[in-house]
Amino acid sequence: MAGGEPLQMKQNEEFLDLLADVNPDVNLRINTNLSKTDTQVFEKICQFKNVHWTISVETTGDEFEYIRYGGKWQDFLDNLEIVKKQDHKVSFNMLYFLLNYNSFFDTVEYFQDKGFHNNSFIAGPLLSPVYLNARHLPKSVLELVKIKLQNKINQKPGYLLEESYKNILNYINEPFEKDLSNSLSQLKVMDQRRNLDSSKVFKDLYNIPT
Repeated sequence: MAGGEPLQMKQNEEFLDLLADVNPDVNLRINTNLSKTDTQVFEKICQFKNVHWTISVETTGDEFEYIRYGGKWQDFLDNLEIVKKQDHKVSFNMLYFLLNYNSFFDTVEYFQDKGFHNNSFIAGPLLSPVYLNARHLPKSVLELVKIKLQNKINQKPGYLLEESYKNILNYINEPFEKDLSNSLSQLKVMDQRRNLDSSKVFKDLYNIPT
């Protein structure tokens, strides 16, 4: 089940009722940003036992709230705890890009510390919009990222997490025409539209010489 946001789509209520009658043992996969769990759709999903939650998240705290504009980090955590209590399978669908080029690693560790298995992490590079591509970072910064990725790989975490690290490393090694100044300009446009200040949220990014 995908969307939009499937937990907030009213038509999914009738669908889940029909599914429960026809095949209650179905393997149900939910792609969600987990912004809300106090919905009838969520309640009906929890009646099934074979549920796999694929949760979109890129980073934590203020960065989360900027990237997931309109979302609240504490709400996300509260909803994640509710899902954990269901004893369902959980995966994190994570995109690696300009805004979480550094915090991505801390985010993985954060969820690991919460008890999530290394097979819960499915991460890959963001392809669009191009101005958020991590390869806009200067070579010196990307070299540090590569070292961090290689160190993570050398620790042999296995499972989907290790494959994710390898995929990101291979991607940032590909040639790319950099324009970090344009990326920051595009963020300023977004800031004006949302009445936010990305420079206060992503301080490491704005301290990089362009």
